[in-house]
Amino acid sequence: MEEYIVQGSLGLTRGSLLRIEDGRDMLVYVWEGEIWLTEEGERRDRVLGAGEWHRLERQGAAVAYALRRSVLTLTAPEPEYYAGRILLTKAGAPAPVELYNATRVRMPWLAELSARLRRLWAGMFAPHARPATAAL
Repeated sequence: MEEYIVQGSLGLTRGSLLRIEDGRDMLVYVWEGEIWLTEEGERRDRVLGAGEWHRLERQGAAVAYALRRSVLTLTAPEPEYYAGRILLTKAGAPAPVELYNATRVRMPWLAELSARLRRLWAGMFAPHARPATAAL
């Protein structure tokens, strides 16, 4: 699978928060530091250290929290429309900075339709989270 760099060498100070909305199939690679990563609808959270990576498995929100100073790279199998939105909130900052917003990216109507159909098709066959017994 071919990968496209979405954000290369993204530096996070301890306590920074990275939010990826609808970024299924994006890959989060940790070069330095350590992050806590959670995905909407996923039962398990992950702690990724230097040299570790995770490919987002679900649509919805994914949140990465820097447990210490970290450097990340985000890649995607598609050059555009890889996520709905990507926001970065630096530790102590009053508001997040928008790194990417799909609604602001202009694509030809056919390419946009193709990207949406690929996501719909993949979503039909993706495993869905089942609630734990305690949640019932």
